[in-house]
Amino acid sequence: MGEFVKFEVQDHIGIVTIHRPPVNAVCESIRLDLIEIFEGLNKRIDVYCVILRTIGPGFSGGHDLAESSGKNAYNYSIPRTINHSCDAIYRCRVPVIAAVHGYVIGMGLAYASICDMIVASDDASFKFPEINVGTVGGPFWLKRLIPDKVAREKFYLGEPLSAQEMLNFGAINRVVPKDQLMDAAMELAKKVAKKYPGAIWATKMCIVEGELEMYDIVDISARKRVRGNEDLTKGDPNKRELTRAQLEHREPQWDLEYLKRWENISIERGPNSNYWDYPVNPVTK
Repeated sequence: MGEFVKFEVQDHIGIVTIHRPPVNAVCESIRLDLIEIFEGLNKRIDVYCVILRTIGPGFSGGHDLAESSGKNAYNYSIPRTINHSCDAIYRCRVPVIAAVHGYVIGMGLAYASICDMIVASDDASFKFPEINVGTVGGPFWLKRLIPDKVAREKFYLGEPLSAQEMLNFGAINRVVPKDQLMDAAMELAKKVAKKYPGAIWATKMCIVEGELEMYDIVDISARKRVRGNEDLTKGDPNKRELTRAQLEHREPQWDLEYLKRWENISIERGPNSNYWDYPVNPVTK
């Protein structure tokens, strides 16, 4: 186990704790540890429920942007471990409860969204802010939790949702005072752990396998993130300008000439959208 992640078991309840000051930015070491822990749980029979939590002022500030800058800008092991760690949590047969507080941003929100249940402190704030730096985040993660039109607005504007708003949408299970967060998560975990483990594991496996028969959320999110950040916006000078403008606390100055490349780009049809190929039925008398 690396220096930022700790795993322990108390009365058949696993506790995964991330602590990487100052903002629990998700780095490669954390992702690799999460893969090891959550894939390993599929081989154990002594853990009946798991809590994923962090220590610090917020749950997570998102992906560690330093990993994707400079010489690491095109390090393709980064998206691989991002996808793999999401997949490990999602496919873990043991129910996972996210205990979140403070800022729940980007990658942190993605991890929370694929847990089975979410317990939040009343100061929690949920956001995918990638639009503010000209990149594409994980829209499908948030669309798992809240209504489509609300999710689109929040993605287009990069605005947060409060814990109470998320509760109203049915996106989280509990909202509690911050000092009661872990107690509330443990209370829920203990209720799950009292059930017959075999039935719990079978139930979760059927839920996830049923979802995968309709759509693979990890695969879709990974492919569309590449589509947005590589196929469509890689090399866009306005992305760099957005970052500089934020650091310099000013309004961005767009290179509008660059937008001409979008003149012949449109939304692609899905792989099963073959309705355009159907012959037109002739009008019959």
